[in-house]
Amino acid sequence: MKYIFFDIDHTLVSHVGTPHIPEETREAVNRLKLAGHIPAIATGRASFLTFLVAKEFGINYIVCSGGAEIFVDGREIFTAYFPDEHLSKFLDVAKKFPSRAAAVDKKFLYASDAFSDFKAYFNNQAGYDCVKSIDKIERVILCYLMLPSSERLPEHGIFYSPPENTRLELMHQFTEIRHECATKWQGIVRMIEHEKASLDDVITFGDGPNDADMLRNAKIGVAVKKSSEEAREAADYVCDDIDEGGILKACYELGLIK
Repeated sequence: MKYIFFDIDHTLVSHVGTPHIPEETREAVNRLKLAGHIPAIATGRASFLTFLVAKEFGINYIVCSGGAEIFVDGREIFTAYFPDEHLSKFLDVAKKFPSRAAAVDKKFLYASDAFSDFKAYFNNQAGYDCVKSIDKIERVILCYLMLPSSERLPEHGIFYSPPENTRLELMHQFTEIRHECATKWQGIVRMIEHEKASLDDVITFGDGPNDADMLRNAKIGVAVKKSSEEAREAADYVCDDIDEGGILKACYELGLIK
């Protein structure tokens, strides 16, 4: 029995055209279950932005918020909050860049009215009106700056110079900051320890820079064809694109299903 962790965006879910789950990917997950394996999710999405996708696949093992939240069979087993002492520094950035800054907790995304360009997307992913006024913010898990990492400047504060006890994740279209103890791989390690299983039984699939760590450290790391350079270099194996049935083909080629 293997624990097979999938990133969501561009790995389980295609964003070519309207976001969708390729039928071959759905078949791969179902066949993995029939073969006795445990499909799992390891995503940068917050939990409330992950649950609908997990439900659609029937997946009950979830590492989300880049490793800051972990759920097994609907039960939360770990949470790492963004350090409270640095929240004011995030709010300083949010005041300067109201259309770009946002933060999430377990149920909501907090942003100013100027964040309206992204509101519909997040509400659709959550399945409810999940965007609240930044004035309601109390304790958060992730902070975002919706700006390509290449465009960051010193004036972007903590998103340029992260404070102590935090971890900065640079993505193509945004920058994310969270507690320093949270990475996807550390989340996987915590889950496997909770399950009293072996890390030798972990296989990971991903595509982004934030997947490189879990691709590099897993027994087998699989990057999809259109992955970032960091993901491809970290992976043991590169499969076809997900819209070409790459996930299903990889599961066959790795001997996970027959």
